[in-house]
Amino acid sequence: MVQIFIRLAEVPLLLSFWGPHLYGEWLMLSAIPVYLSISDGGFTGAACREMTMRSGAGNQNGTLVVFQSTWVLLIVISVITGLLSFGIVQVAPLVNWLGFSSIATFELKITLLLLVVYVLVGFQGGLLNGGFWVAGRYSIGMYLIAITQLLEFVGIAIAVASGGGPVQAACGYLCGRLLGTGFMCFGQWRVCPWLQHGISYASFVELRRLAAPAFASLAFPLGNALNIQGMRLVVGLVLGPTAVALFVPLRTLSRLVMQPAAVINRLIEPELALAYGAGDDSLFQRLFTRSCQLALWGCLGACFLVGPGAIWIFPAWTGGEVTMHWPTYLVLLGGVLINSIWYTALMVPYAINRYGIIAISYFLVYGGGAIGLGFLGAALLGLSGVAFILLLVEASMTVIVLCDSFRITGVSMAQWSETILYPPFDFFGKAALIMRNQK
Repeated sequence: MVQIFIRLAEVPLLLSFWGPHLYGEWLMLSAIPVYLSISDGGFTGAACREMTMRSGAGNQNGTLVVFQSTWVLLIVISVITGLLSFGIVQVAPLVNWLGFSSIATFELKITLLLLVVYVLVGFQGGLLNGGFWVAGRYSIGMYLIAITQLLEFVGIAIAVASGGGPVQAACGYLCGRLLGTGFMCFGQWRVCPWLQHGISYASFVELRRLAAPAFASLAFPLGNALNIQGMRLVVGLVLGPTAVALFVPLRTLSRLVMQPAAVINRLIEPELALAYGAGDDSLFQRLFTRSCQLALWGCLGACFLVGPGAIWIFPAWTGGEVTMHWPTYLVLLGGVLINSIWYTALMVPYAINRYGIIAISYFLVYGGGAIGLGFLGAALLGLSGVAFILLLVEASMTVIVLCDSFRITGVSMAQWSETILYPPFDFFGKAALIMRNQK
């Protein structure tokens, strides 16, 4: 609900105070630091999954070794990344490269540096979230992540509503994340007090063992950055900042349909790791098939609400600053529905750090393919062309991911299809029964 609120509130807020052009330049600028999310070498995610599997096997000391080793590494990486970013921002002619006219050079440099720090603080929050997984209290971690996101939005909302520009907006983002990360640190200490920061358990040997899955996992944030933030840059460079101000709300509205699948994915990732660590193959298979079923039908239901409702939502949401483009929106909506299937299935190899082949495909197809073909689609058909390219990429990833998930789980395509194509009426019946019993 927090994510839906933020996505719906951010567009009219920034459009009304900044206008389409400055808003478009902000979207392009804020997309750049996201690429720094890969500077942790993929160790944050790999460490969280490894800690969860070891916890599921009852190995507390091994879990602590992974936690402290990764924490020390993140501190070193953050210092190096911060210094390099400062030097690059000072010498690179970014205003000329991006063709900005509303954001001055000095503003651009300060904004970028603030956003870099924002990303680096996020590394610590990601590792802290692993502590909630280890304790089996990942729902609290999800809650605190949502609180952090809300604080970030409140920060930028206060800054923009007070007449601030990009620099003040970036300050608001950073302050919200710092406060939220503090809450996460306190919460993680409460649910898992033995998982403490320090260097006494840190091990270079452990980091070297994690290197393979960590580096492979870089493909996922990089692929996401290319597909999501990168497509903003593609649209901006080919069609201009005003087109970005239209494309982003269209894609944001369509991606609201993903929320049921997003919630399910966050829930099953730690559960899959715990089941795999405990050697419970039956539970591992059920989590795979049932999660795909719930994600598909949940997103399909959301499509019937968000799709037709866009005729009223979009003009009211954007305040008439941009005009609805139905061909682009409907194609984006179809791509999101396909995404709900394969991205949920992706949690199977992802949760157990066995995603080497898929990682390559994720980067090359989902990321690089979207960017490379996106330029062509934008040049030939405008925003509709970009949407069709994204749909093609989603369909390709479905084939790749499902084949690997079937191989790992031992579930056949027939078994999987039989489960996901049937509406999950029994699930909602059991949920209602549980709620009645709790009352």
